[in-house]
Amino acid sequence: MKKILLTLSVLVALSACGGQAEEQPASAQPQEQAQSELKTMPVSYTDYQLAANKGLADQKTGLTLPEHISPTNNAEGKNLLHDFSDGLTLTVDTDKADKITAVRVVWNTDAVPQKAEKLSKAAAALIAATAPEDRTLLRDTGDQIKMAIDSHNAQKEPTREWARGGVAYKVTVTNLPSVVLTAKAE
Repeated sequence: MKKILLTLSVLVALSACGGQAEEQPASAQPQEQAQSELKTMPVSYTDYQLAANKGLADQKTGLTLPEHISPTNNAEGKNLLHDFSDGLTLTVDTDKADKITAVRVVWNTDAVPQKAEKLSKAAAALIAATAPEDRTLLRDTGDQIKMAIDSHNAQKEPTREWARGGVAYKVTVTNLPSVVLTAKAE
C-alpha cells in the first residue's frame, strides 16, 4: 500500500511539472504579441521630419529639424531627442519600422512676447506634423496651448486633452514654468 501511494505521489508530481513546462511557452506568446502590437501613427519618421520642417518654415520660426538627426535603436523601437537652439526640446519614439508612436515637445515659457510666440508656434508645428494631412490640427493645437496657458495663469486646470485620428494629444503648463505637448498613438 505504501508503495502504491509513493508511486502515485511521484506520478502526480511528475505530471504537475510536465504541465508547467507546457504552459510557459503559451505565456511567453502574449508578451511577444504585445510588443509587436505597439500602437503607431500613420506616419513614418521621414514623413514626420518633412512635415515638421514644412510647418516650422510656414510658421516662420527659423527652426529646422536637421536631416542628419534620426531615431536610434532602443529596446522597444527607436527614439530621438533633439534640443533646438532656443530652448525647445523634441522627443520622438518610433517602432522598429520607423512608424511614429509618440512625440513630446517641451519648452520654457519666455518673458519676451515675440520669443514666447515663436516657441509656441514651433511646438504646435512639431505636434501638427504627426498628422500632415490634417489642415486644422496646427491651428487647433495653437488654440489648446493658449487655453492651457490662460488656465494656468488663472490658477485653474493647466491641462488640455483632445484626440483626433487615433492620436491622443495633450498640453500641460507646469509651475517651472514650462509647457509640455504630447501626441501618442491610441
